[in-house]
This record gives sequence, structure tokens and C-alpha cells, in this order.
Amino acid sequence: MINFFYRVEAIFCIEMFYVIMIKIDNIARYPLEFIKGTQSRRKELACALNYEFFKNIVEKFKSKDVSFDVFQKALDDSCPFHQNVTVIKNQGKGGALTIKVNEEGSNITGYNMLIPPNQFSGEISLTTADKFMHEAAHYFSFMTNPKTVARMAKLYETKLYLKTQGFYNSTLYSKEALSKPEISKRLDEFLKTLEPAERIDFLQNSRYRLRDEILAYSEGAKYQDLIQEIHSDKICDKVAALDYSDYNFETKIKILEEKLAKEIERYRKS
Repeated sequence: MINFFYRVEAIFCIEMFYVIMIKIDNIARYPLEFIKGTQSRRKELACALNYEFFKNIVEKFKSKDVSFDVFQKALDDSCPFHQNVTVIKNQGKGGALTIKVNEEGSNITGYNMLIPPNQFSGEISLTTADKFMHEAAHYFSFMTNPKTVARMAKLYETKLYLKTQGFYNSTLYSKEALSKPEISKRLDEFLKTLEPAERIDFLQNSRYRLRDEILAYSEGAKYQDLIQEIHSDKICDKVAALDYSDYNFETKIKILEEKLAKEIERYRKS
């Protein structure tokens, strides 16, 4: 199997040197009957599935840590349909969700979840729930929103990713302190480098990605507090969840939506 979406403490990164239509196998998404409904309903479903996983994994912490094998089984047992996610030890500090494709690079077949281990035990610590519940939230979000995954795949098919990821990382997925006018100005300047259709694809995908980050970070923070309350006897001091407010995601999403509306209107008139 070839993995070609990869990102540490984000969602994606890619090395791709040819354009190919990427399809999502049935095993890489939940049945349409299960996920049908509004965007809000699918978000609620992803959160509900993440909660089921939390209830499962929280029981496995007989000490401060659990092994990767135990974590994998708890995650598998929490999947309502497909067991298509592989938990991998990530030696970096962050977590990531990556997408698995077949050897031809034409079909998305599942996901890898990279989780950082405790540097001393080599296992997964309950005080890193903000990281592993963050990645679990991404996983359940992807499984319940295959259209979002398809839109992201399109960026790689058209190589638009190669043209836009630098700006995404430096401005949109960045903690740099920028005012709304500064972000808007940077975005306007960058959009001038893209074709009209590329602008729309980039703006749509960036909006979806930032929304998914808000979901994942909020889920991680929620369960970071809860798991330490449940297992207070196993830790000396509480560890706070990563503060993601400096990313200013909400403001950036509003800017993206404003630009997107204008680009769509301009595109329709052309």
C-alpha cells in the first residue's frame, strides 16, 4: 500500500508526480444510508462516533499508558462498519491522519492514524488524549463526509496542492498574529496567482479543512479534561490541552467564505 497524504499536526501532505482520478472505495467511507443528512447532522454523527471510541478507550487505561495494540483494538471495536484504520507510532510530537491508497494510486482504501508515544514507556499516555482524540475526530469526520475527502483528493489530481499548500501552511494554518485585513490582503494577493476555477477549489477546500480542524481540536480539548478527571488517581498533575485559539480559525473561515462567494459570482458571470 502507498500512503501519499501526510501531515504532522495537521491533516495532509503529498508527493505526487502525475494526475490520476482518485476514487474512494466503499471501505473508506460509511454507507450512504448511515451518513445521509445535513452537514450539521454529519458533524453530530462524527462526534457521537468519537464519543463511542472514547468510552471504549478510557476503560483500557489500567495505568497511565496503554499499548498501541490495545489502542488499535479499542478503535477497531468502535467502528460501526469498516475496520480500515491502522494506528502507527509517530516519533514526532504531533499526531496525523493519513490516507492509504492502492499501489496504482487510484483508489483511497483506508487511513493511517499516527499517534505520538510516551517517550519513556513507548506507549500511549492518557495525558495526550487531546492528540489521539483529535486524530480520531478527523477519522470519523472523513468516514462520514466522503465528499470532503473527494474534494481534497481533487487538489492532488490537478496538482493544485503543490501550488497552494505553502500559502495554506504559512497563513491559514498558522499561529502568526494577523488582523482580518492583513489575512484578507494576503489571500487576495495569493488568489491572483491562480486561475478562476482553481481559486474556487482552493477556497472551498481550505474552508472544509479549517472547519475540520475546529472539530478535531475541540474534541481533543474536551476529552483531554475528561479523561484526566476519570483517571485522576493515575496522574500527578493535569496536563492542559493544546491551546488552538491563536490559529484564529473562525475569522479565517469567514474570510474564505466571503472570498468564495465573490469568486463563484464572478465565475458564473464569465
